[in-house]
Amino acid sequence: DMVLLPKLSESEISENLKRRYGKDSIYTYIGAVLVSLNPYKKLPGTDTDSCQQYCGKYAHEVPPHIFALAEATYRTMIMEEESQCVIISGESGAGKTEASKSIMNYIAAVSGGNDGVQRVKNVILDSNPLLEGFGNAKTLRNNNS
Repeated sequence: DMVLLPKLSESEISENLKRRYGKDSIYTYIGAVLVSLNPYKKLPGTDTDSCQQYCGKYAHEVPPHIFALAEATYRTMIMEEESQCVIISGESGAGKTEASKSIMNYIAAVSGGNDGVQRVKNVILDSNPLLEGFGNAKTLRNNNS
């Protein structure tokens, strides 16, 4: 957790993220916020087989990961019977679409399997092309529209 850095400054945060990125540790926390860096490559532990490592665990019990965030969101949704929201932000190419897909795949993987649940899973996973359409607009940084 970057809150525990000896000095909380822009340079310390940048240096910490650079060190972690060099070790393919693309996730870290700053308080309750998950910070994710786009590795621009496929890393181990990001497939649905890895979901079980985070299923039923609290964030402090497992390494920082998008699946830990998805688990906390899913658990809160189930326990409080309230809709949940995850805000994913970043510049073009930061990995927002991949983060969204990871969260959707995690929830689909851990949420059971009766017909009603399966229908919701399909709606969630089928919404991905729509999300990609919004994420693929032409910007000053890239022309992927």
